[in-house]
Amino acid sequence: MRYKGRIITLLLVFLVNLIYTAFYFLRDGKIGWIEYTGYPILLPLAWWFGKQYDKARYYSEKDPLTGIYNRRYVESAFTAIKSKLDQNGQSGSVLLLDVNDFKLVNDHLGHKMGDEYLLLLANQLKKSVRKTDIVARWGGDEFLILSPDVQSKEELDKMIERIHQNLKQLSFNNIKISVSIGAALYPKHGNDLDDLLKVADNNMYQLKSQKRLRDTLG
Repeated sequence: MRYKGRIITLLLVFLVNLIYTAFYFLRDGKIGWIEYTGYPILLPLAWWFGKQYDKARYYSEKDPLTGIYNRRYVESAFTAIKSKLDQNGQSGSVLLLDVNDFKLVNDHLGHKMGDEYLLLLANQLKKSVRKTDIVARWGGDEFLILSPDVQSKEELDKMIERIHQNLKQLSFNNIKISVSIGAALYPKHGNDLDDLLKVADNNMYQLKSQKRLRDTLG
């Protein structure tokens, strides 16, 4: 959680109280005891109010279960990322990830264990991408990775392969963790987030259908 709200509120209250104290010193040539007692009272209050702002800001951007970004943040961040990509003549990518067989985890182990499963997965996804990439929980057992400055399909394929390999290293109650990943490139496959998500979702659905067919055939 960032400290921006606490720092700004603390500095603002300190500055106001400093001006107030200086005014009475210049007017009366002294500072009364009430001016001195203002700091230990007001500064903790300022810190507390700033903390409430920081908490509200944090939970407006983050998923409360996994601690990664949420849908609201991605939708607002995409506009800024798109503008920067256009300015630099670069391309980016959107990855839509769906957890394979997650219903079985909930049905056999319970929803609490299902939450732990998603948390473990989210942490591994964060380790699988670059610092400039945005990992978000899109909803339920779906995740999204917004990756600026991806210049080619080959680069995108390497990222997807790295995610799969990292997830293979995980085990949860003897259950293998795997995802189906659909990808879309900006601006090749769309000029806004909705268009890119439609392409990524369609690609992901095709992959899941192929997986089901392989499982059925043995």
